[in-house]
Amino acid sequence: MPVQTMIEKLSARWERHGYPRFVWWIPLVMYGSTAIALLIGVAQRAGSGHALAAAGLALLSAVPWALDAAAVRLRWWMTVPIAAVPVLVLMAAYPVSYDFAVFALVMLVGHLGALEKFAASLAATALVGAAVAALGMTGQIEASALWVAAVVVGWDIGFIMQYQQRRLDAQESAAVTAQAQAVLEEHQRIAREVHDVIAHSLSVTLLHVTAARRMLEDDDLLPGDIREAGEALDDAERVGRQAMAEIRHTVGLLGADSGAVHPAPDLSELPALVSEFRAAGLDVVLDISGTPEAVPQQAALGLYRIAQESLSNVAKHQPRARTVVVLEADADCQELQVWNTLPAGPASPAAEGGGAGIPGMRQRAVLLGGAFSAGERDGVWVVEARLPGEAPSRCRLGLPKLLRAPSLRPTTGPA
Repeated sequence: MPVQTMIEKLSARWERHGYPRFVWWIPLVMYGSTAIALLIGVAQRAGSGHALAAAGLALLSAVPWALDAAAVRLRWWMTVPIAAVPVLVLMAAYPVSYDFAVFALVMLVGHLGALEKFAASLAATALVGAAVAALGMTGQIEASALWVAAVVVGWDIGFIMQYQQRRLDAQESAAVTAQAQAVLEEHQRIAREVHDVIAHSLSVTLLHVTAARRMLEDDDLLPGDIREAGEALDDAERVGRQAMAEIRHTVGLLGADSGAVHPAPDLSELPALVSEFRAAGLDVVLDISGTPEAVPQQAALGLYRIAQESLSNVAKHQPRARTVVVLEADADCQELQVWNTLPAGPASPAAEGGGAGIPGMRQRAVLLGGAFSAGERDGVWVVEARLPGEAPSRCRLGLPKLLRAPSLRPTTGPA
């Protein structure tokens, strides 16, 4: 097995035990540096006749490292005595000048600083540092103050590595979560687009079909009525084909990343949308003020879809109603109001908020940072959407638009 693969599997085991995940070469440096320090320490004593005893102590000190490499985790209070005491005995019993074995203690506290909790690694560092200082005070190790400082620095480097790796892991996890959330939101957006296209096309198609059926059911059917019925059916077919093309394009966004890209509808197409419903037999008027062309693309698409869904609901639930669409939009603030008359009697399914239309419109407005409301007011059903632009304080949120445009207000009741 290649060394890199073995170390990567070890890092994965560390991660499963709750330790930070390091790149493969960091554990390799830890193990390799410790092994080199112990080998040099033994070699320094080879000429004194204590090489065998030194080798035995070095092997005993390497036991926790070997277990660690096999993913057998020892508690820090077990690792420190097993790994540090043989090195301390080696330095005390067989002292040499410029003893390199003490470097194994530096790697030990660095290793614990990189893997263990702060308090545990700090306690291990304090114990090892105190032992090195004690050997220095008895004269059994040279430059003990320097080695104590090296022990502290080793722990500090290990702790910094742990902190940095945990930050990297947290950022990676956040990025994965954000990517999954973005994919989910895109799928939800496409689902809303498909829903709006289907609702709009079916509403207009049903209006045309209903008009054609009424003409053909007339006992006094005239040649002109037959022609108008045929035109209504032609319009229904055209709308259906157009809807199928839009659905294919929208669903295609889920897969293909190439091909022609069709621009999403915006507020410039709102008059054509109203004209389409009017041609299908809906009594609807449009009042636009401001500069709709200055509205950002996402906000423009949201307002267009809300108007489309509102008109589809009217065509579905109140096809005989008088309907008004009022839009005030510029770069600073965007406000849309769609309202229709209600017949006398119990509330319609649209007024009760059934189906996915009203929740979908509310979700669109909220995702764009705006506000949405739908409900009965003074005998009419009112849908309002307000989106904050560059200067949201300029939005007129108090006075309903239907009161600011009295010339558009119809008589309450079915048309």
